[in-house]
Amino acid sequence: MAYEAEISRVNPTCFLFLIDHSTSMVDPLMGIPGNPRKAEFVADALNKVIQSLIVTASKDVDIRRYFQIGLIGYGTDVHPGLGGDLGSQDLVWIDEIYQKPLRIEERQKKESDGAGGFIEITTKFPVWVNPIARGQTPMCQALEKAIQILEPWVSEHRMSFPPTVINLTDGEANDGDPRKPAQALRDLHTDDGNVVLLTLHVSSNQFSQQVFFPDDQRNLPDHASQVMFEMSSPLTPRMRQTAQDLLYIKLSETARGIVYNADIAGIVQALEIGTRPANLR
Repeated sequence: MAYEAEISRVNPTCFLFLIDHSTSMVDPLMGIPGNPRKAEFVADALNKVIQSLIVTASKDVDIRRYFQIGLIGYGTDVHPGLGGDLGSQDLVWIDEIYQKPLRIEERQKKESDGAGGFIEITTKFPVWVNPIARGQTPMCQALEKAIQILEPWVSEHRMSFPPTVINLTDGEANDGDPRKPAQALRDLHTDDGNVVLLTLHVSSNQFSQQVFFPDDQRNLPDHASQVMFEMSSPLTPRMRQTAQDLLYIKLSETARGIVYNADIAGIVQALEIGTRPANLR
């Protein structure tokens, strides 16, 4: 299948994020003291992704309904990842998300002063996703919830570019083998292609090697990482090209959508690769 459908208001696409809220997400990224906690960094990264998708959907003064967005958190239970008025909806149109952040924070940002130094400026930072780190890792239940959400979506949007699901986690499922629900999720499809499931593993170990989009599970270090490989979809042609452009690497046509032991830069790059839409009208 081609993954070539034009994204428009008539034929939108969908992004669904599965967010590990287990207790271990309170640990610092890469296990390095002073780094942001994994839960906090993932939440910030997702807030930036949402803002980027809003900008992409903006034409003149309108925010066009090119995308629906959903977030599923899994920890003490499986629950909506969006809060406030948006928490009652499985999928939310991008213009509605723009209108209803949980809050607007003021943050400091360094910018060049034009003379070789830096100045700090205050910027507005909209927040839709809060950091959470408590409970275990019911990943199978989260994948099953994704199936429940996307099964009617693909039936209703047969001509659309298929949904992209990004699973952000730092560990293994503790409620069974996630490969079976992952396969059922990937089997859902529109006329343009199957659902794309990407796995973004957030590192807890500064000494572990990062692995970007392998084409063979033997390139991964252990059983848990090999399970993540089997769960993940092959990269679409556009995603593969975006990854090559951003990472300056050559990927095979069978590269899978998994990044293992991602550091801060790896998380940002992988999210951009997974959410950069093609063929917007």
